[in-house]
Amino acid sequence: MELHQNIKPVLNSFILLLVPFLLVSCQNSQTLELEKQHLTQNTTWNGVIIIGGDIFIEPNVTLTIEPGTIIKFKRIDEKSDQNLFDIDSPYYPQAEIIIRGNLIARGTRKKNIVFTSAEIDARPSDWGALNFLGSTDNIIDHAKVLFAYNGVHSHGSAVTITNSEFAKCGVGISFKSEEETPGVPWFGKRSELTITGNIIHSNKGGIGYRNSTGNISYNLIENNKFFGIWPKESVDGRVESNTITENKKGVLLYQTRGLVLTNNNIYDNNDYNISASTAQDFPVDAKNNWFGTINRGKIDEMIFDHKDDTDLGLVTYEPYLQSPVKWENP
Repeated sequence: MELHQNIKPVLNSFILLLVPFLLVSCQNSQTLELEKQHLTQNTTWNGVIIIGGDIFIEPNVTLTIEPGTIIKFKRIDEKSDQNLFDIDSPYYPQAEIIIRGNLIARGTRKKNIVFTSAEIDARPSDWGALNFLGSTDNIIDHAKVLFAYNGVHSHGSAVTITNSEFAKCGVGISFKSEEETPGVPWFGKRSELTITGNIIHSNKGGIGYRNSTGNISYNLIENNKFFGIWPKESVDGRVESNTITENKKGVLLYQTRGLVLTNNNIYDNNDYNISASTAQDFPVDAKNNWFGTINRGKIDEMIFDHKDDTDLGLVTYEPYLQSPVKWENP
């Protein structure tokens, strides 16, 4: 009893000393509300940012987002006057950050950067995307990207995404190249994304890409409603050392050629671990992956390809690994 009585004055003194620091901390935290606008000079965000419309980062302009920053997007629709552009590809009807310059969003393990909905009843597609258009040298590290239409979307851009989480989005990460179009500088360029050490889960789709370079490694891609990874048409780069599990389809193929798929754990997906779509005419090399078993028949049952439909290409999976790939994010 005496010990508690002696401690109480000390605690009271400590709290009194702490109050000024708490007040200073609260005063230093900030909330910034933004409507649609163009960023025409280098800008840094911190604190809480509430976005009510499109933010366009002009070429040669860098937006830097500091660790611990929370960016919340209000729900708008295609009729909103907060859209900067007509609603047509590559723009979204929802509020988005459009990057023609550069985005540097580098959080830390203890202070993630968060991109999310501003709505109490948050749901997928409340906001559009981090939308990269012909932009290079972009970094997203130690971030959480939640409730977007596409968390990251890239046309002809280069983005490095590391140590981050994508959840409750339409598609977590989407990137592609479009046919060359006069007056549209990012069309005709391949996107180049490095996606390493992330958790991509509980989206409608995990990672989808077309006619682009995707170096995808050391990610956990799980519990996505339709697919884990969906490479389309001409792709290069490596899909290596990932765990792809509990998605409807683990790896979905659409006219896929050039795919390097090796040393992954691809198992316990709901329909198929690897599935060729009706347009998959090309063979695919999927050797040296772990499929959750060493039983060849069971592995075969979970791969949909030429053996199931002679119009499709063959997925070659032998030799396959005899045990799971054990890896740590480098």
